[in-house]
Amino acid sequence: MIIFGGLIFNRFIMTKKDFFRIIIKLTGIYWLLNSSSLFIPYIISLFSREFDHTYLISNLFYLLCCILIFLLLVFHTDKFIKWLKIEKGFDEDVIEFSNFNIENLMKLALIIFSFVLIVNNFATFVMQTYYVVSVKFHMNVSDTVSFSSQNDYVWAKSFIDLLVGYLILTNYPAISKYLLKITQKKEEIQ
Repeated sequence: MIIFGGLIFNRFIMTKKDFFRIIIKLTGIYWLLNSSSLFIPYIISLFSREFDHTYLISNLFYLLCCILIFLLLVFHTDKFIKWLKIEKGFDEDVIEFSNFNIENLMKLALIIFSFVLIVNNFATFVMQTYYVVSVKFHMNVSDTVSFSSQNDYVWAKSFIDLLVGYLILTNYPAISKYLLKITQKKEEIQ
């Protein structure tokens, strides 16, 4: 029995494509909120220093990229599902939450985890990439050294997190089987 919006359902059934549509659309909304929270300080800093055309253009480009990704995630969800092939990892076309087994729960957790990794790190990676490029072309050598020593870690971490999120998202059926196999072996030993 599931309580949803004040109504009680004995069974809650939806297709896996509908379920992934909901997840991806929520991810798109989360993406826009997360990336805009990174963008707002740069808008404020734009007014607190001398006017720089390249800084303005690059920030507008970043804003347009964020809006484009949001629009793709929210309005072209089916193409995104088809491109990532995330609906192929489940045995049945219909997800019935009353009969949700541990393997399906593991797959769902891996999908949500990978989306969170990607969304949380994509905006940081784009901004750090922008800074690395701008430092290499606009700053003197001492600024480059101090910048790279401070931000290389953040840049590398965001790239690795993006890569791990993508790999988990594209290989979640195999990863869930492997994790369940490890869990079963540990239970047999105990």
